[in-house]
Amino acid sequence: MKKVQRRALSVILIIVCLMGGIGFFTFRFFTQGSKWVNFTANRHVYNNGVIIDGAIYDRDGNALLDTVDGKRKYSDNESVRCATMHIIGDKKSNVATSIQKVYADRLVGFNIITGMFSTKVAGNIIHTTLDSDVCAAAYEQMKGKKGAVCVFNYTTGEVICLVSTPTYDPENPPVIQDGDDNFDGVFINRAISSRFTPGSVYKTVTAAAAIDCIPDIDAQKFNCEKVMTINGQKIVCSGTHKEEDFQTALKNSCNVAFGEISMQLGWENTELYARKLGITTGHSLSGIPTVKGKVASSGGLNELAWTGIGQNTDEVNPFAMMRYMGIIANGGICVEPYIVEKITTGSGIPLNIDKQPDSQRILSKATADKLSDMMRYTVKNNYGDRNFPSGMEFCAKTGTAELDGDKKSHAWFVGFTRNEKYPYAFVVVVQNGGGGYAVARPIASKVMEAVKIKADKAEEASEN
Repeated sequence: MKKVQRRALSVILIIVCLMGGIGFFTFRFFTQGSKWVNFTANRHVYNNGVIIDGAIYDRDGNALLDTVDGKRKYSDNESVRCATMHIIGDKKSNVATSIQKVYADRLVGFNIITGMFSTKVAGNIIHTTLDSDVCAAAYEQMKGKKGAVCVFNYTTGEVICLVSTPTYDPENPPVIQDGDDNFDGVFINRAISSRFTPGSVYKTVTAAAAIDCIPDIDAQKFNCEKVMTINGQKIVCSGTHKEEDFQTALKNSCNVAFGEISMQLGWENTELYARKLGITTGHSLSGIPTVKGKVASSGGLNELAWTGIGQNTDEVNPFAMMRYMGIIANGGICVEPYIVEKITTGSGIPLNIDKQPDSQRILSKATADKLSDMMRYTVKNNYGDRNFPSGMEFCAKTGTAELDGDKKSHAWFVGFTRNEKYPYAFVVVVQNGGGGYAVARPIASKVMEAVKIKADKAEEASEN
């Protein structure tokens, strides 16, 4: 009898273990199935480590990445291939933040119910908001310089350009030697995964805080004699601006005036607005994470002054700055940028439900409009409308971010266009490029000219 009982208990124990194992496997199947399918040893999906399923299109339906006879094929245009390598991904998936890497399970067409079944072609199609022509223009204008160019529609959230350099042609990858400066950080998407000392473009953040937190800011006068000494430390300006008001101080990019403004704001408001405006927070670009910026939150008055000017230990991500420009342009409302428009099967069946991008009010309309007018004043009375494509109504700010040692400054140019026909915010940063006006501004002007050409063609086509 005891022998029968022992055997019965053993059988029950085996059944419990079996059921537990099945339950655990089922749980893992539903939570990890896509990762199993995307394991590089799966020859249905990979060939020598290269994913061989799915396609990625730009906003006009041009294939940025396709699967032809089990092989990966990029755009026929070399400039487009180089311009979109970081966001689309290379053949070896070296770029961790690429769509090909992040959306691997969606590309191969795997789902729990049908597995990898497809009705027409292998894999799914990811339709992006990218404009390959604008991306190519940005790549060509960078001319081998290191940095990033970002453009998005601040009313819809569509990112039409996200270019990082240095880059290379994924169809003809180079042999990269250790220490080759031409390919320094080549697998990092500088637009979303890097941060740079911002210099004077950060004065737009300090200006937003000043409008909200200093009641008499418009009535104040600042006297710039080129040098201001705080706690024995010198704040040096690019010029001697004499007496100036708030708006003129931004136009002049005056370090003395914005040093004084920063000290009036204090550390609490400085930290608050850096966080509120998304400078020190991470963001998600259609599920692709972006790096957080860094802004000091304590120290002496001289450090506070330098922080508000965009120096000290400040470091800003280009994507975050583009997002902030969109907030100002859109009357204080942030429409979150996105880059994946939709996903369909190879036969065109939609796999995701289209939804409006998230939006929220970040600044009051009055504050945003005031900033917009100040940046427009800066373009009209400093940079000159003649230096930009006509009819777009540019609002912008330059930045020349000084670095320690003998390193050349980072060159920035950020802003947006106010004409309703062209609702675009942009950022150009050239790593160790030099002056923002001399280096980054011409790049932004040419890229936005490409944006205008495409927008005008689209309008003409719709009218016809």
